[in-house]
Amino acid sequence: MAYTNTTSRLRVSAIAALACGVALFASHSFAADYTYNSDKPEAKQIVGAELSKTLGAAPKKEGVKIGVVLKSLTNQYWQGIAKGVEAAAKDLGVEVTIQAANSEADPTQQLTIAQTMIGRNFDAYVLSPVSVSNLTPAVRELQSRNVPIANADDARIAATVYIGPNHELNGVVAADYMAEHLPDGGEVAQIEGQAGSSAAILRIKGFKEGIAKHANLKLVASVPGNWDGTQAYNATQTILRKNPDIKAIYANNDTMAVGVAKAVTDMGLTGKIIVIGTDGIPAALDGIKNGTITATVTPLPYYQGYWSVESLVRLLGGQQVPDWIVAPAQLITKDNMTEFFDDKYEVKEGLYNK
Repeated sequence: MAYTNTTSRLRVSAIAALACGVALFASHSFAADYTYNSDKPEAKQIVGAELSKTLGAAPKKEGVKIGVVLKSLTNQYWQGIAKGVEAAAKDLGVEVTIQAANSEADPTQQLTIAQTMIGRNFDAYVLSPVSVSNLTPAVRELQSRNVPIANADDARIAATVYIGPNHELNGVVAADYMAEHLPDGGEVAQIEGQAGSSAAILRIKGFKEGIAKHANLKLVASVPGNWDGTQAYNATQTILRKNPDIKAIYANNDTMAVGVAKAVTDMGLTGKIIVIGTDGIPAALDGIKNGTITATVTPLPYYQGYWSVESLVRLLGGQQVPDWIVAPAQLITKDNMTEFFDDKYEVKEGLYNK
């Protein structure tokens, strides 16, 4: 297995799944006519936890080579997806090559990497675009070659299958948790992800709409943190100085949630402010264990990586896979963390794919 990087990154009941119409087409092989409808509003869905139950065990495809282009490998979230990719490759007997840009803010470099990978003629590709458009030339080339594409999280593109969460739901779940644990209401704030990022746009929208549902909660600040812990730390200190009565803060990812938690701690407010992140990275889980972070909403990135490779293997084997494999918007707290993670904060294997 080749592994490279240019610098080296359930609440199942909350999501409806449409698994009807799934069928096997045994006569198809690598010559199947693949579709690219995973970004459509009418995309057929299946909850990832139901994938094997609905389609049966994934076939092994010895000799298959899959190219994987992620956003970055400097963030623990994308490292988790890479681990899932590697685990599926081992289980299913395929070879994967993983590459990523230096940072999540370098769409041009990611396109260059993707185009180079296409030149290597892999049997299928996993793509995690920085934006909805930065990999468009690469995607169009793969479509013209009739190559299956798994779109692993964040920006949804015209792929064969999208494997990821409903990002809006991540924000809604965070808002609902705040409402439940602040019965007397209060002021809340949000630290936003990078401008232009699909995940940030949708999480911001979901959180704002979620807060709007609860009349006793008031959103008094929603400012950029750009996926960066230091920026989130500085933004939080500024927000709390201007709004000393804030009761809860939602960060669009866990890297920023760690920065928020540090700011809250440094201002002597630990335990007085609810801090919620998104992603489920080890640093945030450690904060939950230690009480500096209240919760995180995670799609369990390990399984997104695993299902991405699994879906491609199924497609190459002639199976029809629904357009969208929905990753869970699982709220993780101190009370349920051990159900999903081991003592090293690694996602437990075998929860869904065995």
